[in-house]
Amino acid sequence: MIDLPSLAPGLAALAEADPEREVCGFVVADSRGAQTVLPVRNVAGETAAAYEIDPAAHLALARSLRDDGGRIVAVYHSHIDGPARLSAADLEGAVDGDLPVLPGTDQVVIGMESGKTLEVRVLRWKGSEFRPLAAWTPATARRVAPGAP
Repeated sequence: MIDLPSLAPGLAALAEADPEREVCGFVVADSRGAQTVLPVRNVAGETAAAYEIDPAAHLALARSLRDDGGRIVAVYHSHIDGPARLSAADLEGAVDGDLPVLPGTDQVVIGMESGKTLEVRVLRWKGSEFRPLAAWTPATARRVAPGAP
């Protein structure tokens, strides 16, 4: 499972640094399980309303992870002015027939409004659909920050 408390602030920062387009990429785990966020170029024709991960980058990553014993934990993307949920277009790209395109890989959506992150949500394939698994908000992070009252 994605280490949401550790990775969500970085995911939010990536989305907020480029608020005019949907950012996208992967969360990967190395052979020891350590997780890293890997941004990938969005090659969609209309990057303000959709995302498409650069296929060449995806292939290169898959080869590298295979050789190094790592794996893709999640695919992430942002919605520049929308909720942290999978849209119809997102589902079309994430599901093939009745199965996920990347089995065992979570989906992470960064919901934003006016250039600010509202929520980072993790969705996991369960049965026949992606279902919410965990969520993070900037307000929650401030309340549970180390040393916070």
